[in-house]
Amino acid sequence: MRILNTMDKMADCFVDGRFSMSAWQKYIGRFSPQLAEKCRQDAMEYDLERDVLPVLNAAAADGEKLRELRDSFDAVTGRFRQHIGKLFAEEPEIDIILYLGLCNGAGWATVLDGRDVALLGIEKIIELGWQDEERMQALVFHEIGHIWHKLSGHLELQASSASEKSLKQLYQEGIAMRCEQILCQNDNLYRRDKGGWLDWCRENLPGIKREYARRVQSGEGTQDFFGDWHSYQGYSDVGYYLGCEFIKYLEKGAPLIQIAKLSLPEVGRAFDAFAREGRAGS
Repeated sequence: MRILNTMDKMADCFVDGRFSMSAWQKYIGRFSPQLAEKCRQDAMEYDLERDVLPVLNAAAADGEKLRELRDSFDAVTGRFRQHIGKLFAEEPEIDIILYLGLCNGAGWATVLDGRDVALLGIEKIIELGWQDEERMQALVFHEIGHIWHKLSGHLELQASSASEKSLKQLYQEGIAMRCEQILCQNDNLYRRDKGGWLDWCRENLPGIKREYARRVQSGEGTQDFFGDWHSYQGYSDVGYYLGCEFIKYLEKGAPLIQIAKLSLPEVGRAFDAFAREGRAGS
């Protein structure tokens, strides 16, 4: 396992206090020959001037949050090996990289240069206010959860229709959330919980299940359940809560390692049962 903190080189991306794309490409190329293109491809749907540059410049200007982020990352990764045994039988061959991206996400489990990697985006972490140690730990563990799913089961399921993609995303994020809780040893941990988020999700779980199931059946999109830039009934990332509760429901009848190996049709049937749970006459 390799851990890389690139914050000491982050200032190289800014010229006269403003972000420079050419300088960023040089910075990112030091750490991976593939990462710059991967970030650019992922950010193609964004408006650079409107969506990306303000976040990058704001992050660079907030010295207090950057210092807190550095300390949190060092603390979390410094004791990471104490937690890894809760999921992995042996230490996995993975990289954990804290880097400045192009608003590609606070966390991103992917493959770079032939290795499984958990990428942690400095600018998005600062924007979301996740630089404290508790949320940083949860974020790292969430991305490690995706990698565990890949190595232990079926992460990359083939999904062609909108319905299948909705089921796949709920399943993937649900398992990663559950891994996050297991590694943190807190079954009630949701780093998105602020402003009454968790209480609202708990109170509205029956309706959330019904609406997600309705969209799966109709083929309507479910993207408003995922991502801080989307919201469902005024709350962002509700799908992470729903997915985790779905996995906890499945754990009543099977261990997580078995749940991680489900096929997409099996996920669909299981979610249908979960969505019906608690309904009158079900």
